[in-house]
Amino acid sequence: MEISIPAELLFAVGVALFCMSLFLYARILKRLLAVIRRESGIWVLPMVGAGFLALGAVFHFIPLAIYPRLDPSRTDQLMQICQNRSAEAAGIFLAGIISILAGWIYTRWTSR
Repeated sequence: MEISIPAELLFAVGVALFCMSLFLYARILKRLLAVIRRESGIWVLPMVGAGFLALGAVFHFIPLAIYPRLDPSRTDQLMQICQNRSAEAAGIFLAGIISILAGWIYTRWTSR
């Protein structure tokens, strides 16, 4: 199996930009909470989401070391790739859910 280096670099840049945007979202949320005089720790949730996203990216790049010497008859290699891809998907999913949760909580507080 061949690895597309430009596609992997594009993925890495995209994840880095998305992590940076989640950190900026957390800082803006912290300032907005100060404006409405509501001291809360929900501004940390987007930062936690950025952590899960970075963790998902790490699990994305681990199987790339296996692909050049991938033997389809070895089920242990295939299982490791499946486990890493599942961990990657879970990390990206949790990053999105946690970030949406922070925005939803803030919206509920300000719409009352």
